[in-house]
Amino acid sequence: MTNPDDESTPRPAGPAGAGEPVSPPPASGPTPPPPPPPSHSIPSAPPPPPSSYPAAATGPSATVAPTSPPNTVNIAFWLYVAGAVLSVISGIITIAVVSGSRADQVRIIEQQGSDLKGLTAQQVADASVTFLVTWSIVTLIFWAVVFVLFAYFMRRGANWARIVLTVLTVLSLLNLLTGFGTGLLQVLATIVAVVLMWLRPSNEYFGAVKAAKGPRV
Repeated sequence: MTNPDDESTPRPAGPAGAGEPVSPPPASGPTPPPPPPPSHSIPSAPPPPPSSYPAAATGPSATVAPTSPPNTVNIAFWLYVAGAVLSVISGIITIAVVSGSRADQVRIIEQQGSDLKGLTAQQVADASVTFLVTWSIVTLIFWAVVFVLFAYFMRRGANWARIVLTVLTVLSLLNLLTGFGTGLLQVLATIVAVVLMWLRPSNEYFGAVKAAKGPRV
């Protein structure tokens, strides 16, 4: 009988490597570091400086109107106001001169000896003076109100008001004939105002207001 503990007794061979320590699998290599983040792009060139007034809008957003007119427009506005004041002074002087010439008109009418159709020379002179005074008052109020009103809209950037003021300035040249000195000052003030309204800063201002679709508030 064979003793199972006898070392001389042969044992069945097991699978290859049985009973031997199993070596762990080789460790994988180190994990490569993540790629560096992309470098920041070079900043683009700074935008060009803005012009005096914003140009017309090229996108869906509208152009913002200028907040204040240039000096050329402001000076032109006050010159027109001064022209209106001079128009008032000229009208008052005209009324005073015409009213004081009543006696001279009566004498001239009597010297002519024309048919007055039942009226006296005094009545004809009174009617003539009344007409001239009324005409002077109407002209005085017209020029004063018109100049100030259109100058106000011109200062807000209304190009049509600038055109109207230019035409009225040409018509006001008639005051050179009956202005008694103040008419000349009024015409000179308005001529300078017209020149200022059509200078380059003024043109840029009116163009910017037009691009913003309406006069400045």
